[in-house]
Amino acid sequence: MLRNIAIIIVSFLFFSCANQANQFLVEDFKVETEDISISLLTIEHDYLFNQFPDHVFGALRPAERMLFDQRMAGILSSRTNARVEGKLNSYTLMESEFELRDFNLRDGNISMIAPKPGSKLKNGELNSRFVVLLDQFHFTPYQAEVGGDTYAGHENQVEERLRFESKYLIWDNETGDAVAWGRLNTNQRFLLQNQNETYSSLLSEAFGRLVRVSPFPTRS
Repeated sequence: MLRNIAIIIVSFLFFSCANQANQFLVEDFKVETEDISISLLTIEHDYLFNQFPDHVFGALRPAERMLFDQRMAGILSSRTNARVEGKLNSYTLMESEFELRDFNLRDGNISMIAPKPGSKLKNGELNSRFVVLLDQFHFTPYQAEVGGDTYAGHENQVEERLRFESKYLIWDNETGDAVAWGRLNTNQRFLLQNQNETYSSLLSEAFGRLVRVSPFPTRS
């Protein structure tokens, strides 16, 4: 029993440290106002491929695309007390200038398509202080062995799981530059009878991790 508890504690510390190493917030960055507004923008292949033909863009299946288009802003809103304005549409990608930039992390760096310094990301009436950009996002189904105890004569079982991965940055329209960035990697059991719940839960967990290392207040 004590051995199991120790394993759980070590695992928790390992994943906590790993998450922190994969996320970065500009040191001493503070937001003066409590009225924080956020928009979302996804880096799309259709609009930027000609500028970045060698870039590996994100890929979504039809059901995943519907989740991104219709529910992503609401899921982010459920993880923060900041005001989530919504999702910027493709015209933002067409009207803004982007470049491929490297961002340092504790365990290396990430390469992302990002706005050029000084840019302000807005779209018609959708204008927020911060914009969360997602790049190279995808969901991956896979199988994993779980449970069982060879000492007790029980065999492991194969479980269907789903992983969500993405790179992200948080753009500050006031300073005209990124203030946070990182990698997101979450996984859960894939509930075949309720796939929408699995997709939404994965994205919710990912946004929860993003908000913890960001200028945004978390939802208690």
